[in-house]
Amino acid sequence: MKRQLILIFCLVAPLCVLAQSQTDKTVEAIANYLNKHCAWGYVTDATCGRNRSVWSRYGVDNKNMRATATLLDSIQPLLKRLPHKRMMTDEQADELFKGRIAMRLHLEQGDTSAYFLMDYDRTNMSFKYGVNSPQSINIATENSRNQSIRFDYEDLPAESVAPIFRKLSEMEQRSNVSVIDTVFEYHEGDKPDWWTGRKKGEASRTPTHVVLLPNVQKSELYAWSRVFYALIGNPNFTLYNTHNYEEGVDWSNYVTATFRAGGSFYFFHVAYFQQCLCVVRVKVPTWEQCAVVPDVKQLIEHLRGKQPVRQGLPFASVEFENRIDSLMAALQERKDADLCDTTFYSNDREGHVWWDGINGRCPTHATVVRTRYSKKDHAALRQQLLDACQGNAHPITTDDEECQFLLLSWRDMALRLHGLLVYYYPDGQLVVVRADGLNAYQICIPHYSADWFKAKRK
Repeated sequence: MKRQLILIFCLVAPLCVLAQSQTDKTVEAIANYLNKHCAWGYVTDATCGRNRSVWSRYGVDNKNMRATATLLDSIQPLLKRLPHKRMMTDEQADELFKGRIAMRLHLEQGDTSAYFLMDYDRTNMSFKYGVNSPQSINIATENSRNQSIRFDYEDLPAESVAPIFRKLSEMEQRSNVSVIDTVFEYHEGDKPDWWTGRKKGEASRTPTHVVLLPNVQKSELYAWSRVFYALIGNPNFTLYNTHNYEEGVDWSNYVTATFRAGGSFYFFHVAYFQQCLCVVRVKVPTWEQCAVVPDVKQLIEHLRGKQPVRQGLPFASVEFENRIDSLMAALQERKDADLCDTTFYSNDREGHVWWDGINGRCPTHATVVRTRYSKKDHAALRQQLLDACQGNAHPITTDDEECQFLLLSWRDMALRLHGLLVYYYPDGQLVVVRADGLNAYQICIPHYSADWFKAKRK
């Protein structure tokens, strides 16, 4: 999640290098607010001559209910400040929650078109802002299959681009630098920093020159920005500024430039991440041959010898699943046991212990057993479950004066999510919930409520 490409208002050469309109400033204010209050996010600001395009995506922090709706309420004054000629809103709620705000904006003098588009759901918010916004202004992403992007530039004069090549040459002369010439390919499922959305596999082979400089300050990135900004406003040069945010912190930055010179198409991608500066340069006869550049953050980690970390919940063994089934069967056979069999669905009316894939309906079958248990027996049960979950499930324990709580979570080979929740209360009441997501990557388990059993008796 946190590997999104983003470009935003550069700290060294802010976008006010071009005269900023009040609309520009309002869009920047919207981006800054979401950067600060979302779990993660990115914003890309691209300029080519008089053309400008800003786009972003944010991950919503769903610790609080109605998190997306709360963010929308907070930026409502900024949205109303945008000078729109026409505005359209569309929203649906309940099991599914998503919406769109689209505006056709009033034009600044000399502009031909301007728009603002925001999409949102429970987990994500995104917006696009375009002024003149030709097809060539959009950076290629994994979602660009339907975009007809083109970079039909005329060659820039050699003297205007000489500082760029000189800067690269100087970097290659540094004592601790690594220089690699390689070829990148796009494969289905990859999430590269750059992809034209057309070619895959062998057809996407892109010859690339990579220069990595470790243990440097962010000022090295700003020096590259200054070189690129000398060409901003030229219709044959596109500059992208990108910042990634996590929990309000600006943690990685990119500057990307595309142009033609000397009969070749050039792509420069300069990234600062983990105190490393990485420059990826592609030189090809035509822009179509610059098909793909991978996630540079992952490239930096690879070049520095860092091994990828395994992601996701454990896959439970058959023995573990059988043990959980046996436990539920034994609890249901107790004389004082109350049993509730139900199905949960996504909703914004109640809090959740675990809610994954929350943009879907998340149908989750649950069996809930309530019985009396001694402290000694509960302690033994908890330890047995913690021992059994080794390599099979991920445990989370939360104990306070009101309840001792244990959650075991795992997945099966069909990528469905499963959970076992154990609540033990001071009065000796034990509640065990076995929850099984019915769709891959989706599960929703509300906080336990005694009303579940009341509903069962009706």
